[in-house]
Amino acid sequence: MGVSLLLITHDDIGSSLLNTAINMMGVSPITYKNLIITSQMDIEQGYTQAIQLCSELDSNDDILIVTDMYGSTPSNVAAKLLENTSKQRRIILTGLNLPMLVKIMNYAHLDVSELAQKACSGATESIFIIEHPIDCH
Repeated sequence: MGVSLLLITHDDIGSSLLNTAINMMGVSPITYKNLIITSQMDIEQGYTQAIQLCSELDSNDDILIVTDMYGSTPSNVAAKLLENTSKQRRIILTGLNLPMLVKIMNYAHLDVSELAQKACSGATESIFIIEHPIDCH
């Protein structure tokens, strides 16, 4: 049993970050699906599409669901996926950023709980406040 990735984000945020991470890595070591939530979609429309994408992922894989912003439509769609009975274990991670995706791809071999922890640490440890010029030499 492995882990698959489901991105649920506003507009093209997920697509752009996913493409950038794959370009950096050269290949995606994790099976993924990407759900774009537009301003015209409601939670039920997004949920219907999310269920379809989950069914297209390997049924033996657990699913790491990553959204861009907690409390928004994408994360509300993801939360509904936890209500759906499935043999797949599902974990939601919010606050998508590029370092998070790179961690997911670098540690795709971990189980879903460990992968979520790695991704979360990658996201938070990449946030800095810089007030002075950095010497790049």
